[in-house]
Amino acid sequence: MLIDTHAHLDFEEFDKDRELVIKRAFDSGVEKIINIGTNLESSKKSIGLAEVHKNIYATVSLHPIDVDDEEFDEQAFLKLAHHPKVVAIGETGLDYYHQSDKNKQKEVFKKLVEIAASLQKPIIIHCRDAEEDVLDILKNLVLPKRGGVIHCFGKDYQTAKKFLDLGFLISYTGNITYNSQRTTSIKEMPLEKIMIETDCPFMAPNPFRGQRNEPAYVKYVAEKIAQIKGLSFKEVSQITSKNAIEFFGLE
Repeated sequence: MLIDTHAHLDFEEFDKDRELVIKRAFDSGVEKIINIGTNLESSKKSIGLAEVHKNIYATVSLHPIDVDDEEFDEQAFLKLAHHPKVVAIGETGLDYYHQSDKNKQKEVFKKLVEIAASLQKPIIIHCRDAEEDVLDILKNLVLPKRGGVIHCFGKDYQTAKKFLDLGFLISYTGNITYNSQRTTSIKEMPLEKIMIETDCPFMAPNPFRGQRNEPAYVKYVAEKIAQIKGLSFKEVSQITSKNAIEFFGLE
């Protein structure tokens, strides 16, 4: 059993063969997919996919790199967040690599964490070159009981531990197959704190690097983690799937 906990199947890269990609994922052993909203329209499309496919679930959010392009409509997102197949709020957070307004990012981030806490749905955090500010914000807000997850993690274990201490999980993508710099935290990371994802269409794992990523490739992330930790693929897939089911409250 495998669960892709972070996919963007609503993106235009899948417009020509979306249903084939979904079928290929389920045929290859992926049992559930979490499709991540990045703005209001993307969040609506994610819910639409979840309504059509039993084993696809949705999240809703305004991504930090989109805050300059879209005014945050709190009531619209709150309404979407009540949908029964919306299992988390995100991806939200801070991104200092791109040039979006930092103050706007922080404002939207705080509001989305507040929505997550009010609905008791976990949060999915995007954090790029902004760990200290993300941690400071999270430490000063009420968090949902199931906490959150730092997606696409690529820092060291010392950084991860700061998020683990807040009750967060850590999620890894296909970029851990590129080089050892991205894997420094995995050996020390408790398997019970790990989830796996593709972040498709981005960051396809080796041997597909440079191509469009898709949920079927999440198995390569599990294989790499198993290799690093000296565990079986079966154990990694079972435990990370259990973590995802509990974190998102999946049926």
